[in-house]
Formats: sequence, structure tokens, C-alpha cells
Amino acid sequence: RIVETAPVHDLYARPAHPYTRGLLDSIPRLDQKGQELYAIKGLPPNLLRIPPGCAFNPRCPRAQDVCRQKVPPLEQVTADDGTPLPGRRSACFFWKETLRDG
Repeated sequence: RIVETAPVHDLYARPAHPYTRGLLDSIPRLDQKGQELYAIKGLPPNLLRIPPGCAFNPRCPRAQDVCRQKVPPLEQVTADDGTPLPGRRSACFFWKETLRDG
């Protein structure tokens, strides 16, 4: 399942999905040599028993009840003024908060 689409520079600069943010944060960086690597907490779900709602919800720092009950649609990501950001979509109920944290 696709959780986010975006032009590559936009995705790296400001991800709009917590899973994307987690993946990017786990990339080793030369300027952090010798420091502990970030890891997404928990274990990936058993593919035979995907949890209800968003499959990332057991590991997501933003997960709330809606995430455990409904699969989020892949929505158009917009700027703060509501203008659509070309090529940007996110399957997260809290993409606005995630984007703002970036």
C-alpha cells in the first residue's frame, strides 16, 4: 500500500507521513558518525495478520483511535492556505501535523 507520494526533494525536506519520516530518520548520516542510529519502534506487522485501520498504527507516534479503526485514504496534501501541493499525497489522518513538524 502506498502511504505517500511526492516529488523527491519535497519528500526528503518535509515528509507528510510518519512512516516516511521514520524511514528518513533511520538513514545513517556522515555528520552523525558514532551516534546511535534511529530505529522505528516495534516490529513490522505479520503480513498474515495486518492490524485493522492503518497498518502502521502499532508503531506510529501519532496513532489515535481513528488510526486503529479506519484505513486512511491517500489524500491530496495542501499548503497551509489550502492550495494543493503538486504531486503530494499522504495516507495519514494526521498528515498536516506531520508536514508541519518537518
